[in-house]
Amino acid sequence: MADHTHALSFGVAASDYDRFRPRYPEAAVRWALGGLRAGQVVDLAAGTGILTRAVLALGHQVVPVEPDPGMRAQLAVSTPGTTALAGTAEALPLPDSAADAVLVGTAYHWFDREPAHAEIARVLRGGGTFAPPVEHP
Repeated sequence: MADHTHALSFGVAASDYDRFRPRYPEAAVRWALGGLRAGQVVDLAAGTGILTRAVLALGHQVVPVEPDPGMRAQLAVSTPGTTALAGTAEALPLPDSAADAVLVGTAYHWFDREPAHAEIARVLRGGGTFAPPVEHP
């Protein structure tokens, strides 16, 4: 099982995190969505909402999921009208088949992958898209 203690330490600097982290290029977000035109997208480990805002700008409905309360609070400030759900990749607070796509910005290395993949598969609709970042070991 993954130890998420360090992963939950970013909330104390959430405002700076949101201000200084690079944004996602629109073309990359479109590519990650695999041609989805308008759908329900989960931004998993949403942080302060940087990826959430990029997906919203493309016209999708977004459900951000984030374990860190400080990051969720900053997401609420930075992304008015959007509320992140408390949850982890291994325990998603969503019903079965709730999403057309699940995207992960930069937090995939924190996931306990076997249970996370099972949860992601559970919440994806048939033919849905899962797009984690490319990370090097």
